Amino acid sequence: MSSSPDKDPQPAGASMRTTPWTRWAAVSGAIVVVFVIAGMIGSVVRSNKESQLQLPTAAAGPSGLAVPAYGHAPVTLNLYEDMRDPNSLKFENTYGATLRQLVASGQANIYYRETDGIDAAQGGSGSLQAGNALGCAQDSAKPANAFADYRAVLLNNQPAVSDDAFASTNHLIDLSKKVKDLDTDVFRACVTGGDHKVWVKDSTSLLQSSKLGSVPLLTMQIGGTVKDPAPETVLASATQSISVKDLVARVTDAAIAASPTASDMPSIPVTNGATPQAAATPSATASASPSGSAKAAADHKKKATASASPSATSSSH
Repeated sequence: MSSSPDKDPQPAGASMRTTPWTRWAAVSGAIVVVFVIAGMIGSVVRSNKESQLQLPTAAAGPSGLAVPAYGHAPVTLNLYEDMRDPNSLKFENTYGATLRQLVASGQANIYYRETDGIDAAQGGSGSLQAGNALGCAQDSAKPANAFADYRAVLLNNQPAVSDDAFASTNHLIDLSKKVKDLDTDVFRACVTGGDHKVWVKDSTSLLQSSKLGSVPLLTMQIGGTVKDPAPETVLASATQSISVKDLVARVTDAAIAASPTASDMPSIPVTNGATPQAAATPSATASASPSGSAKAAADHKKKATASASPSATSSSH
């Protein structure tokens, strides 16, 4: 008995018939592959930002760990600070105006160094995120004093030390709206991407290894170069205070000793509080210290307010 003939097999090499389902499966598979690749690239980029040092624009000092305000002077003051630290806010309101006047008069440069020690002490990442955002502000082409203005905004909106509000990049971006022209797509990408987190971490590590003291910390260097920096002398710290009058005297004396032309520098009025004040008359400055100390003490009992902007000699971008 003859067997029934088989149906004609599909010739070798013939294309499989395409159905809507197979087309959908192919497209979906391609989309999945694209997203997987994009995710891998994003992961690599984030990993690199978490491990590689990326300096803010015009960063200065050894390893570029500072944002400079230049007074074109032989004396450099290093200010180690933490945007989440209430003592850094008190420090700004005690010495900030005077430091800016020292820069404006050409007696000192200031190197601002952002650290994140409060994160380790209190938990969270607000110090790191805020320091990173300040680096992003330094990158900004506008406004000219973006770093200084945004720094003042962060200090004026500093949360309680137990509140990690600065950990939110959305909050940091919202605060940037208080500085004209700072809130841009580039700034936002830098803040959310954590471009300068390693910069903040390295500054913190440098401070810890130096064993100079705790934040807020103000040190002075006379002369030196980037490759061969001068030793740092502690002027004030979280555990070591100095009167504003003595601070001015020490910096002025150092500037005169380091530069033959420094003896004709203008005198610096002794001021306290956040808002830079008009230069006092000679008779007023002579008696400023006692009342200034009392005012500083009173300021510390109320919510301090940081100044909005340093002198016009602040670093340019």
